Formats: sequence, structure tokens, C-alpha cells
Amino acid sequence: MLDGLIIIVPLLAGLALIGVIVLGMFKNPSVSNSNATMLGVAALLCVAPTILNLTAKLPGGTEITLVKDQLKDQAQQIKNDVGTQGADIRGQIVALGKRIEVLEKGTAAAPPPAEKQQYDSNRAKTVVVLYADGRKELATQMQDYLLQRGYNASAVYTDFTELSEANRQQAGTVAFVSSETDATLRNEVEKALRSKFTQVQKVVDASAPKLATNAVQVRLF
Repeated sequence: MLDGLIIIVPLLAGLALIGVIVLGMFKNPSVSNSNATMLGVAALLCVAPTILNLTAKLPGGTEITLVKDQLKDQAQQIKNDVGTQGADIRGQIVALGKRIEVLEKGTAAAPPPAEKQQYDSNRAKTVVVLYADGRKELATQMQDYLLQRGYNASAVYTDFTELSEANRQQAGTVAFVSSETDATLRNEVEKALRSKFTQVQKVVDASAPKLATNAVQVRLF
């Protein structure tokens, strides 16, 4: 609490002082209003880093980083949305390609009914493969494999800075993440990728309540 006051009190006092100066400049006809405006903008730029990193400490000891946490949540949500939309588009392209292939080769190329049923069922399932530096090739291979099985899959690069320290894993680890209600789908995707890729050894399973329904994230650290 004391640390917060040490940061907030000088910040508010400084802003109040600048406000008084700007008001005086506006009231003085010999001073251009544009100068006052620029002073106000400069003041905001000076305090922006402090506001961005401002941390509130609750009585129980919990710390809340106000603006930074909001930015992280927004960045993660945007990344989820982009990955989901990209997966849907890629899935539709692959499905269209398979239809064209069947038409070109004739009915003999059509898959068995059970395989086709599983493929059609997977089209409603979204898998976003998030990968860090050095993991792009594996991420792309996973994406293509999942698309071939009917999943709406996409690969998205990230440095994982949007995750908290507790959720960042060691390099080489693969994390399968979904909402708690999609644990069955998470296990299904993990089993499929484990059977195909020997690189999937160090595995972490986790739940994230903010993830979309019927969707799984594969995080390649």
C-alpha cells in the first residue's frame, strides 16, 4: 500500500501542477493555445510508462497490474480470434480441395463412409497451433496433418509474452490447452498428434476458461 502511495501521490500532484499551468496558458491571450496543447500531450507521454506499469496491491497480498493485464488479455483474445478465423478458412480450402480431387478421380477416390463421417465431424473442431522461435516447421506440419483429418487448424507465431510466468513452459515442451468442458477434445487432439509426431514428448495439459468452445490450443514452446 505504501509503495502504491509513493507512486500515485507524486503522479497526481504532478498532473495537477501541469493542469494549473495549462489552464493559465489558455487564459493568457499572449500565449498560443497550441503551446498549451503540446504541453498537455507531453505530460501524458511522460506519465504513460508509470500508468502502464502501475500495480495495485490488495490487502491479501494479491497484486493486480491494471493496464498491462488488460493489454495482455486483449492481445491474447486477438490472437485467439485470428487463429480461429484462419483455421476456419484453411479448413474450408482443404475441404474444397478434397471435393475437387474426388470429382477429378471419380467415385473410386471417395473415402470409406466411416472415414468421411469422422472427417465431417472434425470440421466443427478448431485447433490453433501457437509456436515460438525455431518451432515453425513442426507447427506447419501439425497444421497440415490436422487439416487432412478435417480439423479447422492454423499455425500462429507468438513469443508467448501474453502468458503469465506460471503458464510459460520450458523450450521443447508442448502444451495442450482448452476450456474445461473440452477436455475430451483436448485428449483427442493430443492422441492424434502423439501418434504422428515423435517430437511430442514433454506434454502439459491445462484448462483455460477464456478459450472458445470446441477449440484447442497446441502451444509449442
